[in-house]
Amino acid sequence: MENINLIMQNYLFVIILVLVVLLLVLFKMYSSQSKKLAALQKKYDFFTQGDDKNWDEILTQTLTEVRAAKAELDELEQRHQAMREQMKGCVQKVKLMRYNAFTDTGSNLSYSLAVLDENNNGVVLSSLYGREDNRSYAKPVENGKSTYQLSDEEKDVLEQVMR
Repeated sequence: MENINLIMQNYLFVIILVLVVLLLVLFKMYSSQSKKLAALQKKYDFFTQGDDKNWDEILTQTLTEVRAAKAELDELEQRHQAMREQMKGCVQKVKLMRYNAFTDTGSNLSYSLAVLDENNNGVVLSSLYGREDNRSYAKPVENGKSTYQLSDEEKDVLEQVMR
């Protein structure tokens, strides 16, 4: 009988030991799940912004805001394209070249000025300064070429502005 009591005590000890180990494992699992739940609660609070709204309302509101932002972005893109088309006809290229047109005058008082848009349409303005007179010329330019005869300086300034 004493043997049986000893065996029962050993079994009881093993059972208690197994229960303690299981209790420790369960406690570890509980703390891990508790941390995960806290992180999930934090994300939930972020998405609901602390309000007690349901997910349908939140998703509907978010989708509405996204669609409104997309519509606004599309409108801005159209306005950008319209402005881009309008800008093609605006002055975009300007080049000034000063030179001495006549040998009897000092300094570079004569000049040629090329003013072009994106399509190389515009004008070449020239002013020839001499001791006795000053002459000015305006020659239209279409697609980088003029129907008027250009001087060497005017050709040079036109080539430089188109580069």
